[in-house]
Amino acid sequence: MKEMWNLWKPRPGAKNEFRFLRYSIAVILPVLGVILVYTRPVLMNSPFFVFLAGIVLSAAFGGLAPGFVSTALSVYFVRLLFIQPYFSLYHKGNVQDAERLCWFALIGLLLTSIIASLRRDRNFLRDSEERYRVLAETASDAIIVIDEQETIRFVNPVAERLFGANAQNLLGKHLSLLMPDESYQHSLSEMKQHLDSRKKAVAMRLPGRSIQGKNILLEMTLGSFSRQGKSLFTAIIREIVHTGKAENSSTA
Repeated sequence: MKEMWNLWKPRPGAKNEFRFLRYSIAVILPVLGVILVYTRPVLMNSPFFVFLAGIVLSAAFGGLAPGFVSTALSVYFVRLLFIQPYFSLYHKGNVQDAERLCWFALIGLLLTSIIASLRRDRNFLRDSEERYRVLAETASDAIIVIDEQETIRFVNPVAERLFGANAQNLLGKHLSLLMPDESYQHSLSEMKQHLDSRKKAVAMRLPGRSIQGKNILLEMTLGSFSRQGKSLFTAIIREIVHTGKAENSSTA
């Protein structure tokens, strides 16, 4: 467990370094916007679009707080450098410019909030998938993930050893390749029909077969989950090994 936690634990100082980079980009992009508008006279009459692009990039890369920083700097630069009178924060009754600037700030904050929310959801999904991958690859049981067509989408190292084949030789193949009698079909069909009811995982015993043709007695627990709107099924598999000595002692 300690080794698995170390895989998830961030490197000391990495978080602070990344935070510095995010805020640096949030500051640099508005400055680049000023340079771009000044070097392209055609943009002088509508600098808002250039700064909005910088705000979007800051929020997409840095998140909510850097996006707000980029928005505040963009509003400041637009008012100070591109709205007459230049180099003054006082509008002197220029209601239209004041209204444009307010709308620009509002749109910038709205875009930042939306993009930061999408970024947070994406990062959460990515982190969840990474945790699942680490757990699956370090599990003591064989794990196979299939889709609704029973096509194998993932196998962990234990499953590779159990069925005697590399992942490259199993991915994209039908599950019946490893479980030819298909006695799992009834449970799988029921699970497909009750995807929205959080049906409890089903445990069963069934025969399996390795790639080399060796018959294996398996204990399989079948569960379901959803990824990117698609239903997937997880089979946690353990080989059942019978020992004649143990059976004889139990009968005696």
